[in-house]
Amino acid sequence: MICIKKTSNSSGMYSMTRSTLLLAGGLGTRLNGKEKALLPFGDGVLIENSLRVLDDVSDEVIISLRDESQIQHLSSYIKGRKVVFDSIRNAGPLAGILEGFGEAKGEYVFVVACDMPFLNTDFINSLFEMAEGHDAVIPIGPNGKKEPLHSVYHRRFLLPLIKECIDAGDRFVLAPVLKLNDVVYLDKNENKSESGESRYFTNINYPEDMDMLNNSRDVQ
Repeated sequence: MICIKKTSNSSGMYSMTRSTLLLAGGLGTRLNGKEKALLPFGDGVLIENSLRVLDDVSDEVIISLRDESQIQHLSSYIKGRKVVFDSIRNAGPLAGILEGFGEAKGEYVFVVACDMPFLNTDFINSLFEMAEGHDAVIPIGPNGKKEPLHSVYHRRFLLPLIKECIDAGDRFVLAPVLKLNDVVYLDKNENKSESGESRYFTNINYPEDMDMLNNSRDVQ
């Protein structure tokens, strides 16, 4: 783990310490090896957009990377934030979540993938608020699927389950989540933006996704 500089939110507006974990260690295999975090979006790049929102909704931001070589490409955006590296290979997002939760100071952690460009401050705040007293709050996307990489988790409850699943070779990202006792699933009808479109969970997987995104009038 590298801690470049300690950072915190000093506003005192939260009833609990909030951590956010940005998963940015993907290999970008479906994007011809391009660094997802550095894909252009609006006037900047994806990681820049994500960090701007996460700084606003939490007391600390942790960035998960696959290895130390990746930091060379992202150093100008990482400044002032904690960085963790995968210690377990071929475990997908669970490897990053494991390391991030091990370093998080907050009781609750918002976990999000760096390829989701339409993060919404109000929506993330509402997830944190709904999570209090529960093991997790997981939205249901417009396609009816759970969105585990845009959710808030009770760190202490999920961390041992991640270790258990990885050790058992069960590296499906929802594997430890399904072992939690008290999960709030947020109905997809509640996940609407002001325009009526469910776009919070839009993610980038292929070059054509990026082309469509940057040609969209939704890009500010």
